[in-house]
Amino acid sequence: VIDKHAAHERILYEKLKSEKSEGGRQLLLSPVNVSLSKDEYTAVTENFDVIRDAGFLIEDFGSGSVIVRECPIDLTVDDIRDFIAEMAGYLIKNKKELTTEKQDWILHNIACRAAVKAGNKTTEYETVKFVEKLLSMPEIRFCPHGRPVITELSKYDIEKQFGRIQ
Repeated sequence: VIDKHAAHERILYEKLKSEKSEGGRQLLLSPVNVSLSKDEYTAVTENFDVIRDAGFLIEDFGSGSVIVRECPIDLTVDDIRDFIAEMAGYLIKNKKELTTEKQDWILHNIACRAAVKAGNKTTEYETVKFVEKLLSMPEIRFCPHGRPVITELSKYDIEKQFGRIQ
């Protein structure tokens, strides 16, 4: 049994991590203006390098706002404002943490937001290709948050669940 969201999240996370989001950016047709509180604004403007390494091109727009011109290719435009605010909150709470930990958190969140969600339909072909890819990557057995992506139920386990075996 495969948790499709958790597996897809981990696959995306590994992809982002290996690319370090370089070349995995999309130029936005319309830049996104993000209004932030004073603390959020300070956290974001003081960490442009961390944010750039995570695949964003953000510029100071003044008066507590930033403009997002590029974002990771796997992130939808609709999620940008929420993600920047979330990231700012994280940066405020963890000022003493290493940059690499901040980047890792950012990549986790990008992967989680971009991963397939419950109820998303996939064709049989897409499902087969997804399972083939997952099984070809033996290092992917847990999502970035630590949940298992795959578990095995044997015939014995199923029969025991239905009371056929004691």
